[in-house]
Parts: sequence; structure tokens; C-alpha cells
Amino acid sequence: MRKSIVYVLAVLACIIFAAGVMSPAMAGWADAIKGVVKSATDDSSEETAETTSTASDSGLSETEMNSGIKEALHQAVTTAIASLGQENGFLSNDLVKIPVPDKLAQAESILRKLGQDELVDNFVESMNRAAEKAVPKTTEILGGAVTSMTLTEAAEILQGEDDAATQYFETKTRDQLFAEIEPVVQEATDSARVTSYYKAMMDKATASMPLLQSYSPDLDQYVTEKALDGLFVIMAQEEKKIRENPAARTTELLEKVWGYFGN
Repeated sequence: MRKSIVYVLAVLACIIFAAGVMSPAMAGWADAIKGVVKSATDDSSEETAETTSTASDSGLSETEMNSGIKEALHQAVTTAIASLGQENGFLSNDLVKIPVPDKLAQAESILRKLGQDELVDNFVESMNRAAEKAVPKTTEILGGAVTSMTLTEAAEILQGEDDAATQYFETKTRDQLFAEIEPVVQEATDSARVTSYYKAMMDKATASMPLLQSYSPDLDQYVTEKALDGLFVIMAQEEKKIRENPAARTTELLEKVWGYFGN
């Protein structure tokens, strides 16, 4: 069972978000992430003794095993935030790009036919910019979900579907993540002029579709929900990759640890 829990922790760590190269702009908060993920591998004395035995059986030292898990956690979180939290992290990725709300799809179509693409594009870009700024706030909560995972949950994830860990994270953290990042989204939508661009688009659209005048979406809630949707989409994608592809293990230490505990 100990072997299973260590393996699952490694899986969880490496799928927390999309793989990517960490932007230099992210370096300021990378050190803070180390503090969050470090606790995920702190063992009790009894667990340490068991880990030492397992490490010996695998040809790994206890230090190598612990360092490998910590490195995986740190790499997973920092690369995930670098991927989604950088400029165009959402906007340039069709899997997570935030579109206009469904109820405005017809209005978008009409505006584009009228040559008003810029009005729509400005609105869409502003929402995606807000999502970029919110993503880094997910770090501590997701790190906490790793540390609080029980042996039963680990076993279920290990034997589960390709996105079992992602389902675990979404069930465990979505409500908490929403409460954490919505205030950030509210500030970001103001700075990105989401409401201003929305009003400009709607002023033009309601001339052709008067019924839209009664539609008043909560844009902060919409952007927050879509940001989280994108987050879990990327997590599921990365989880499947790390389960199936040893090449996703990006350092010698990770390969050494995962070579024993992985496939």
C-alpha cells in the first residue's frame, strides 16, 4: 500500500496542470510554491521507516525518493501555473479559451457578419486575461488537496480511470477554488475592462436583437467558472499523459523514481 500511495502522490503532482516552460515572469512566486508542496512529502517516523525499506528494495536511497517526489510536486505546480497563468495561457489554447456566454452566441454571429469582429474579440480577450491573473491563486489549495489525500482515496485513484485524480481534485477543491479566485477575477475583470468591452458589444448587438437588453450575465461568475473548467481540462490531459508516457518525466531523478513506481 505504501508503494501505491507514493506512486499516486507522484501522479497527482505531475498532472496538477499543463506542461510548459516556466515564464521568467513566474519566478517571483516559484519559491513560494516550494513551501506549499514540501509538506506533501513530510512523513511520520513510522512512514519514514517503511519508505526506507521500500527505497532499499528499489535501489533508491531515501533521500532520492523524497527528493524525487518533491521535485515532481514543485515542477508540476510551477509549470502548470506558467502554462495557464502566462500571457495568452487561455487565449491561445482552444481547449481552455473562454468564449462569449452561450446566450450571446447568436449576437456574436450577427456582429461578426456586420464586420464588428473587434468588438467581440476585445470582449473575449478581456475575459481570458482575467482568467490568466486568477490561476496562480489555485496553488495553495491544490497543494493542500495532495497533503490531505487518504490511503483509501489514493487506492481509488490508482485503480480508477485515466482522469481519476482530476476527478478527485475537482470534487475536493472546486468550491474552495471558486471562493478563492472569484475576488481575483473581479479585480482582473475591472483592469481588463471586461464590463466596458461587454457594454460596447451589447450596445451594438441590441440594435439588431432588442431582446438582449434584458440579458444581464454575472461576468465575474462566468469567468471564474470557465477558468476552473479550463484548469480541470488541462489536469485531465496531463494525468493521462503521465500515466501512459514515461517520456513526460523530465529529469533524471524523476525518471529514476518513476521508473520503479510507474509503468
